Amino acid sequence: MQDDYARKLEDQKGLFKQLGIKLDALSIHDKEFDVKMRGYEKEEVDRFLDDVIVDYERFYEIITDLLDKYKEIQRRQAYWEEERKSLVSRKPQIDTADAVDRRLVEDGIRQMERSLEQLKLQIRSGV
Repeated sequence: MQDDYARKLEDQKGLFKQLGIKLDALSIHDKEFDVKMRGYEKEEVDRFLDDVIVDYERFYEIITDLLDKYKEIQRRQAYWEEERKSLVSRKPQIDTADAVDRRLVEDGIRQMERSLEQLKLQIRSGV
């Protein structure tokens, strides 16, 4: 447990240094102040710094979570970009020799409609 916490603090220090943040939870915890005659109450300062430490640790969790999500979004975006490029390169080319002339299809449909009308007339006339 102690090793896990120490590793987490080291990761936090590294990230904060990278982001230009001077303080981390451990440096706040280890900070010692000089005691003077009219100074602050030590226990009150310690309680306040404990709250600051909790906030810093929460900030670290939020930052690392956001960075993980950002990396995942970048990874997905790169994947979909590669898929898009792959699909574009595999786009089927229409062979004009295999293409059907639209006019031939329309003429065929008109001829079938005429034949159907003739058949209907023959049925009605009883032939």
